[in-house]
Amino acid sequence: MTKPDGMLRLLLVDDSLTEADNVINTLRSTGHAVRASREDSLSGIEQALTNQTWDLVICRASLMSVPPRELINFVHRLGRDLPCIVLISKQDEAEDYYDIGVQDVILSQDSRRLQFAVQRELQSLFNRRAARRNERALRESEKRSRLLLESSKDAVAYMHEGMHIYVNTAYLTLFGYDEAEDVDGLPILDLITVDDQAHFKSVFRQFSERVDAEPEHVSVHCVRADGTGFQANIEFSHAEIEGENCTQVVITDGNEQQKEVDSGQLQLLRDHDFLTGLYNRVRFVDELEKVAGKAGDSQGDAALLYIVINGFQTTKEQLGLAMSEMVLKELAELLRKGLVDGDILGHYADQVFTVIVNSDDDNYVDMRAKSYCDIIDNYVSHVSGKPLDLRCSIGISRISETSFTVETILNNADKACVQAQQAGESKIMRYQAQAPVLELEEAEHDESLAWKPRLEAAIENEDFDLHYQPIVSLHGKEQELYEVLLRMISAEDGAVIGAGAFIQYAVQYELMDVIDKWVISTALKSLAQHQKRFPKTRFFIKLSKQTLCDENFVDWLVVVLNENQIQGECFTFEVSETDAIANIDETKNTITKLKNIGCEFGLEHFGSGLDFSSSLERLDVDYLKINGRFVENMAKDAENQAAVKAIIEMCKSAGKSSIAEFVSDANSLALLWRLGVDYAQGYYIHEPSGELNYNFLDDDL
Repeated sequence: MTKPDGMLRLLLVDDSLTEADNVINTLRSTGHAVRASREDSLSGIEQALTNQTWDLVICRASLMSVPPRELINFVHRLGRDLPCIVLISKQDEAEDYYDIGVQDVILSQDSRRLQFAVQRELQSLFNRRAARRNERALRESEKRSRLLLESSKDAVAYMHEGMHIYVNTAYLTLFGYDEAEDVDGLPILDLITVDDQAHFKSVFRQFSERVDAEPEHVSVHCVRADGTGFQANIEFSHAEIEGENCTQVVITDGNEQQKEVDSGQLQLLRDHDFLTGLYNRVRFVDELEKVAGKAGDSQGDAALLYIVINGFQTTKEQLGLAMSEMVLKELAELLRKGLVDGDILGHYADQVFTVIVNSDDDNYVDMRAKSYCDIIDNYVSHVSGKPLDLRCSIGISRISETSFTVETILNNADKACVQAQQAGESKIMRYQAQAPVLELEEAEHDESLAWKPRLEAAIENEDFDLHYQPIVSLHGKEQELYEVLLRMISAEDGAVIGAGAFIQYAVQYELMDVIDKWVISTALKSLAQHQKRFPKTRFFIKLSKQTLCDENFVDWLVVVLNENQIQGECFTFEVSETDAIANIDETKNTITKLKNIGCEFGLEHFGSGLDFSSSLERLDVDYLKINGRFVENMAKDAENQAAVKAIIEMCKSAGKSSIAEFVSDANSLALLWRLGVDYAQGYYIHEPSGELNYNFLDDDL
């Protein structure tokens, strides 16, 4: 959840890097930790909105490729709760944007107004998100409370002015009633024997008159529905339901000789729907979770059938409540008779039945769906004097290892059922993911699941290797610098796997702290050996966010340095600018500790956040490694070239060393030389190697 004064995830719709940078500076000057991305096309905006969560959109009105009206319509079509502010160059342009659904229209140069509007919209967004979260939490709490009451072995009831307004299953069982409606509105006095009613009324009246009264107990004889009696202990306590004061009543059998209620019978009552005798919604969801769990563990797929009786509300209005319930009972019995081994049937809602078909054969599942559809189509009513022509629609959702939650499975089946209803009566539709983005997410999830055991095995067997890439001086101090790069050795065929193929999954499964320590320990041993011949060699080593935020990391590092008799001055630790800004307090703390033991610190991918100045102002770093995206295309892209130049000049003004990564051709290297970059690194200079074999002395760059 986003706090109004926390991280601001900002989507800038602008074609000017300079103007976007000005907006970032304006917002960061008021204390916002801005994490921004700039887009200037609808396709880029669609990808950004689909793949990430944003707090605010700021759109420049002059951008012809994305008119503000089209942007707002697009955001609304996606169903995003995302405030949008439009920046205009002239005040008379404002009239064009007041009625398109934006939150504000502001002059580009009015920085104070922009700061105020952003703070206001963030606070409003925070409040809306908090309200939705609290509403969900309240619903979940009420659901859990109701489930606890229903599963309680104690007989619990709530009364208002002596009348029952709620009873749980154990209460019904204790008094021998079948349904809650049988006691709804019934005075509790009717459940007390005549001889004990006067005593009960006296105790209850005294309790009711004291609002702050402690729970009161009374022992009386009660009467069951069949007329038999039993000794009962009753506890009264004050309670509240939906804002109304009421009395909670808990009754226990006071007769030690009374037959205890059979636990199996209670479980039966809790699990089954009173009307149809089928699994109720709660029990069916439990069964669905079990099946989904097995599918997630690769123990076999299944399918969910979501069966809706079409037009049942009209049928209920024609027949009345009692007869329509009889229809549901008869349908439930017919569907039960149509079950085959392995199928699980439930009454999910008023006119909704659900079936789990334990098979991964789509043809078989389709056949089972058709058989249930035929049962309803061929139903002949004996409830009313005239025939009922009932039809159903069925949606099918596959239960597989990519089905993340029960809610997803149910939602997919419901969506397919809606499509079936739109197609006509007695139709069966299978859920198909239409969006390519969703298909991509599912494929990525499959790949993610496959990488977890591979990484764990690689860590256990130390199936990793280090490569080294030189960082050469162009205008900086002459040094023998290598960047340490991680590789993984495939256990299947011994192939070398680059970090880009697996590092995101190591981050996802929080394995990076272990991997970082392996890299550092191994690099230390390598450096200690290499320095015997080349004592000036120093290493650049990447740190993950997990290690960056580990309070004990530097203490561990000191121990390892001492064990290998290596000084902290031999290492520069680097972290991505994005991770550093997102964890600013932890980054500052880690930098301070590293500098205290002689290490240096650098930011890699510098320029990712659009605002080049904020990181320098907030972090005491020694090196800035320019984002490789700028360097790769700078010879052909004037804007990237301008960005690189701005970063280099900023580094010089701040007294920091600049490093250009991803140098891939002679033109880029020559251009970097002219722009005054301190150091360069890339395949054109030297490819990563398993050996520390670059000759810095013969470097003629």
